[in-house]
Amino acid sequence: MNRMPMILCTGAFALSACAAAPDAAPAPNAAPSYFPANSVPPAMTSATNEIVGPIWQWLRTQRAGEPGVAPDAPDRYTVAFQPGGRVDVRADCNRGSGSYEVNGADMKLGPVALTKMACPPESKDSVFLRALAQTRTYAFGPEGLVLTLGDGSVMRFRPAR
Repeated sequence: MNRMPMILCTGAFALSACAAAPDAAPAPNAAPSYFPANSVPPAMTSATNEIVGPIWQWLRTQRAGEPGVAPDAPDRYTVAFQPGGRVDVRADCNRGSGSYEVNGADMKLGPVALTKMACPPESKDSVFLRALAQTRTYAFGPEGLVLTLGDGSVMRFRPAR
């Protein structure tokens, strides 16, 4: 009696029972969330979805007690948060994308892969990108999106018109 087919079927059945169940897919238009170690994951709120959709134009970055930095052309410095955790960035003459995650009002931006065009000397591309990399929280103000940075500075954005 040949037991090989029976052994193979039994082995295949046992392995399929050990397979992990697929994770539930996130809502298609939701910002991805992260949670610190040893914490209960928060429920996503509709506020996290307000950042998804518009193209946000950089208006200025302000540090307490210092003069602000503002671009000459806000439409050349933009961020656009996409569903699923991707952010598209335009930094003057360069474009690219990266990742982002939100947890309540906390926000983390991952590294942004950009083109390497040489922008004019007066460009504020490096100031813009350094500031974005420091993003810690987001909120909404009268003008639009407000990103608070690790050093306490604030970046302000308006939706593109």
